Amino acid sequence: MTVTGIDDAGGRIGCALHSAATVFPMGQNALDMIWQPTTGASAVCVFEGVAPGTYAVSIANDLNGNGRTDTNGIGLPTEEWGVSRNARPLMRAPRFAEASFDVAAAPVALTVEVD
Repeated sequence: MTVTGIDDAGGRIGCALHSAATVFPMGQNALDMIWQPTTGASAVCVFEGVAPGTYAVSIANDLNGNGRTDTNGIGLPTEEWGVSRNARPLMRAPRFAEASFDVAAAPVALTVEVD
């Protein structure tokens, strides 16, 4: 997973792998979570040993180190974020089906742009 569009360096990029709509995109019970320091406009997260299936990834640039995507009073993110397939609907969180992708035996390479 290549993360691009990082404007606010100095935080850490969190990449969360999800297999169910019930915890996507902001749930704390992701299958796997990878944290990478931000040192420039991009970062890479590699999920190892992912079984074939349908997944979605959510990305957050955690600027204050609290381990989550901060939101404002109406629930909109105040830190850079993105999801797989760059799903970004207006006025609501992306749905699992909009961001999901299939994993088979071969490795999958995706790029997510945060904003």
